[in-house]
Amino acid sequence: MRQWHHLLGLALLISSVPGCSAGVSVPAQPAPAKVATAPATRQDGNLGVFADKLRNARRAPVSIVQLGDSHTAADLFSGELRRLLQARYGDGGIGLVPATSVPGIRNDRVIINSERRQWELISARNQQSSQFPLGGYLSLPLAARPKVNLQARDADAQRYKVSALYQASRNSTLLANGNQRRMLPATNGQWRLSPAFNNLGLPMQLGLEGGEGVLLGGWYLQGQKNAGVTYSSLGINGARLEVVDKWQPGWQDSLKLLRPDLVILAYGTNEAFDDKLDLALYRSQLDATLSSLRKQLPRAAILLVGPPDSIKQRKARSCAAKQPQPLAGVVRVQRQMAQKHKALFWDWQAYMGGPCSIARWQAGGLARGDLVHLTGEGYRKSAAGLYEFLKGSLRLR
Repeated sequence: MRQWHHLLGLALLISSVPGCSAGVSVPAQPAPAKVATAPATRQDGNLGVFADKLRNARRAPVSIVQLGDSHTAADLFSGELRRLLQARYGDGGIGLVPATSVPGIRNDRVIINSERRQWELISARNQQSSQFPLGGYLSLPLAARPKVNLQARDADAQRYKVSALYQASRNSTLLANGNQRRMLPATNGQWRLSPAFNNLGLPMQLGLEGGEGVLLGGWYLQGQKNAGVTYSSLGINGARLEVVDKWQPGWQDSLKLLRPDLVILAYGTNEAFDDKLDLALYRSQLDATLSSLRKQLPRAAILLVGPPDSIKQRKARSCAAKQPQPLAGVVRVQRQMAQKHKALFWDWQAYMGGPCSIARWQAGGLARGDLVHLTGEGYRKSAAGLYEFLKGSLRLR
């Protein structure tokens, strides 16, 4: 299987800045259109469409996809938002998770166990490939019949439809629990969702038979009832918005496979910790990413989650000197781009109490000692704040 190294053209990248993602304003309503042609998106950025889908989620599925840095990779913040939404609008499933275990990240609902001798993991965090799918993780089989075990983190009686996000140079076979099979047709260099296994419960064992030429990008777990909220949380420690440029050109095609009704971008902390950050370039990158999402997903709503508050220079005398210097600029750019693209923007730093509020959060057990990341309780408190913001912005009860 090592021949994939040549095909993937792997090369180590310069390691990224330690840290993660980014917070509350509702975009202003645009002026009435002066021409008769319909705009590419609804005048409210599809917020009304998304609100209506949530109201009907117990009868039809709603898909949410969050992309972000270490605040997302821990799936404490996104995991609590998933729990709140599913408790109110129905449990539609876990969403897309990595195909094999990834050191340093977790999923709030499922534990992924795989053996290193059976799989090789390639991560967009510190490696490069022209074939990274949505999420930025590749799993390559190293054995004839490699297996992965998925088990519930907590009690879970849900039944799932399970598909693989995969790419294959020739036909292969997907296995579930050792005796169920689904053919994996060759994909001609494109990422596809496999035919689904139905009515599977956790724990489950998934794997490949004759996996040479197959790349896995993840498992997609949807509720068997085809209703409720499915929330995919895809984070990479140390990631910045530009990480999506490392993924396979046209990675939005694999995002489309999940049929997202809401896309959440939660980056910004790592940008804020870069003292040499070019804000004009960052603005251009964010503008281009949002333009592409609007073009590729014309009926989806978009939410930007700003970076939480953080402190970089602990011994500085003033609050302004303690803050990462680009932080205020990153928040400002995100707010402006949200308005331009009719996206929601949640100002996480403002929710926490403004600049240097993380010190109070840390004193109260809500933030970690690094004054960058939050504790589990802090992430859950933040998710509750974002949930209330969404209900207000979408006019939901």
